[in-house]
Amino acid sequence: MTARAPRAEAHVPELDGIRGAAILMVMGLHFVCTLVPPQHSRLEFIAARLTGYGAWGVDLFFVLSGFLITGILWDSRGKQRYFQTFYARRTLRIFPLYYAILFVLTVLLPTSFIVAHVPGVLEVRRVQGYLWPYLANVYIAKQGWFAIPYVSHFWTLAIEEHFYLFWPFVVGLASRGAIMKTCVVLSCLSLALRIAAHFAGLNMFYGHVLTPCRLDSLCIGSWLALAARGPTGLTGLAERAKPVLSFAFVGIVVTSIWHSRVGGEGSIAECVRDAFLALFFGWVIVLSSSPRGPVWLKASLRLRALRWLGKYSYGLYVFHGMVAYYFGINHTLTAFTRVLGSQPLALFVQALVGALGSTLIAVLSYELFEVHFLRLKKLFPGSSAVPVAASAAVLPESTPRAD
Repeated sequence: MTARAPRAEAHVPELDGIRGAAILMVMGLHFVCTLVPPQHSRLEFIAARLTGYGAWGVDLFFVLSGFLITGILWDSRGKQRYFQTFYARRTLRIFPLYYAILFVLTVLLPTSFIVAHVPGVLEVRRVQGYLWPYLANVYIAKQGWFAIPYVSHFWTLAIEEHFYLFWPFVVGLASRGAIMKTCVVLSCLSLALRIAAHFAGLNMFYGHVLTPCRLDSLCIGSWLALAARGPTGLTGLAERAKPVLSFAFVGIVVTSIWHSRVGGEGSIAECVRDAFLALFFGWVIVLSSSPRGPVWLKASLRLRALRWLGKYSYGLYVFHGMVAYYFGINHTLTAFTRVLGSQPLALFVQALVGALGSTLIAVLSYELFEVHFLRLKKLFPGSSAVPVAASAAVLPESTPRAD
């Protein structure tokens, strides 16, 4: 009989903190890095470079999603309505907000309002055939850029949904050892596909947004969730974290230097770095979940503000990308600069306004709309076993690399 991790507390607050940190990274990317104008100061350049690493927040979300979902699925194996329960709970968490947004953009908004105020939504309506079935990433790869106004960042939600569709069958039908081997094979295949896309001369978005090319992050999280359910449990796994983290950190540094020298998006260096990032984030998650994890790390992730942001991270991801796109397409930085008299200050104030506005919308969405669907999850009781106990609020039990 396969050993299971001990059932301690049903909720791991540090994982909410990880979600909060990840969404802050992604918002920094979109509200600062992508909105810095071509004519910028040294201060703005530094801010853009630092917040550019916010793209790694999506890698963190992917790893966390694999860790959480696989743990939930494994602890639910053998129970009645295994598939029905998983898909029902995921549907109640993800679909209401996602499809409500699409319904508003493609059906409810009057065409006259769209033409006058948000003309980009006309393009959303034109390509909605990709959005309803969660194929935004496929359209973006074909176009070679983030080509869908307001909702290009939904490509990450598409990857998550594709993973949710097939992974329950893998976990439900295979042994623990076979699933872990599958994780290794899929992770290697994912890296190989990114490199192959580079050598084939395909645009960088094929390797960046297509699901098969991003499975290593999800599968590394999945492998760790299953390893934590081995004979030594989560604590034993955490005790082996230091050398792996050191290896992954060195790999990130080396590939980053390599990438800075060769330049270009989608380079081999970047392809390999993504794998090191997933490995690093995965073991950070292990340490965060373990009772014996570093005190400073666990204390940081237990900060109330981070955990609060983690609760609303799904809505924050969905709405902040739309707000950031509106800022960019309407050049609102110019207006902020005219009022404040300083472009660097205007960039900061605009980012603050965007973050606070997105947070307000996300909170209202959660408390007034999403929560009614979440209450229905009690009809489908799921596993809450440690070490991967999950709260409801993740970018799809996690998500979103943002564009």
